[in-house]
Amino acid sequence: MRKLLYPTLLATAALLLACAPSPQPEAPVVAPQAPASAPAPAVAQTAPTAAQDEWILPGWITEATTLEQVKQHFGAANVREENRLDGAEGMTYSAWIVFPDNPTKRLELIPYEETRPGRVLTRIRVADPTSRWHDANGLHPGMTLAELVERNGKPIGFSGLDWDYGGTVLDWNGGKFALHEDIVIFPTATLTRRPGLPEGAKIPTGDGEFRSDDKRFPTLGQDLVVGELWLDWMDQDD
Repeated sequence: MRKLLYPTLLATAALLLACAPSPQPEAPVVAPQAPASAPAPAVAQTAPTAAQDEWILPGWITEATTLEQVKQHFGAANVREENRLDGAEGMTYSAWIVFPDNPTKRLELIPYEETRPGRVLTRIRVADPTSRWHDANGLHPGMTLAELVERNGKPIGFSGLDWDYGGTVLDWNGGKFALHEDIVIFPTATLTRRPGLPEGAKIPTGDGEFRSDDKRFPTLGQDLVVGELWLDWMDQDD
């Protein structure tokens, strides 16, 4: 029986194989694609932070900044060259004036008088109490003498008012704004009467040096304000 059954099984298997449909080639396996990521949302434009403050001085301006660069940055229509601005003792000076007709944005960039490699500008001047410009320490026209002293950390010495160099800060007394060998650009402030100060108010005048803590002028800190702020680059050849 085994001898007859075995050939019969083989024959049956052969018949089944012959009748089975031909195998079809397998479809290529396609790796699943990751879903496309959604486009990143647009970044909202925000106002400049303190570190990006566009009104800070000197900011991007250096002593090597050229007139062409100033025009490119602010727009040529917003920059005017002036050659006869009034200075002390009847002297005149030249400047590139940015936003000349807008007191809150007006800025004077004063070229160096001599020709030296890498040296174009020597000073920056801001002189309107409503100005948006200020230096990295927050100094600006219109701030009171008391605020200036607070930022300096020590009393300051200045010349008496009512003459060509009146109100000029002469001595920072070792405070924050005192000159030191590592300084690159330093501030000079000129003091004046605050707007609305009553006529006849007692303030120091004349060609002499006074201090912000002078007991003879108890309201001095509020009676005087910064009228002009100058920023000067140190002359490395001096």
